[in-house]
Amino acid sequence: MKIIKPMLLTSDDNVFSDADWIFEPKYDGYRLLVGNKYSYTKFGTVTTTRLPELQFDLGYDVLLDGELITPSTNAPDNHAGSTSRFHGNMEQPIYFMAFDLLEQDHASIMTLPIERRKELLSKVIRDINSPYIKQILHIPEEGERLFSVMKENNMEGMIAKKKGTPYLPGIRSPDWRNIICWTQHDVFIKKITLRPLSAQLFDSQSNYIGTVWDGFTKEIKSELYSKSPPFSCKVKARGWTSGHQLRLPQIIEIY
Repeated sequence: MKIIKPMLLTSDDNVFSDADWIFEPKYDGYRLLVGNKYSYTKFGTVTTTRLPELQFDLGYDVLLDGELITPSTNAPDNHAGSTSRFHGNMEQPIYFMAFDLLEQDHASIMTLPIERRKELLSKVIRDINSPYIKQILHIPEEGERLFSVMKENNMEGMIAKKKGTPYLPGIRSPDWRNIICWTQHDVFIKKITLRPLSAQLFDSQSNYIGTVWDGFTKEIKSELYSKSPPFSCKVKARGWTSGHQLRLPQIIEIY
């Protein structure tokens, strides 16, 4: 088994439509690379024994890139469920949502344009014929329409990928853009820690709802250093965790 580092995303808050791009849903799970009888995370951690459902035996070798997800009652994915499975809860159901094909028949196809790789991936998914391994569908050009659907269905966001581009292992490329469906919230900061800088968040009922650890702009840092809690602010987050805390919150305005 050869470990290949996955191609990485750049962040982009610009929701756009463009005939030179394709767009696909962004699932809130764990990045995973899956071969015929093995799997590993984007960090190279082998997960084969923890995810036996993802093993398959084709007449030829392949390597798929995608996202490990678990179903949720109010969204197609559930980050907490994926975390539970990685920590040994074998009863947690999983699915692997493939979006790229890197190798086929012991040969790399990463230099092929993304459209061709997705065509080949479709055939591979049909050949695997597993209820646990599916392909993420994509649409051309209409990014704004897809993003609206993602927000309506409580999805994490969407990925924009430029047509005609190769797969660049280990590279964070502007050809792949991560566009998040942020939610915004008015909250209270009641405790600030300076080293490292962090801010504890509370709702209007004084319930703890998370901590901001990063994403501080120069202006936000200056205000945090000069103000004494409690005070209110607006944050953006990637929705809520199962423990009713804001997921990956960032401060965007201090009142």
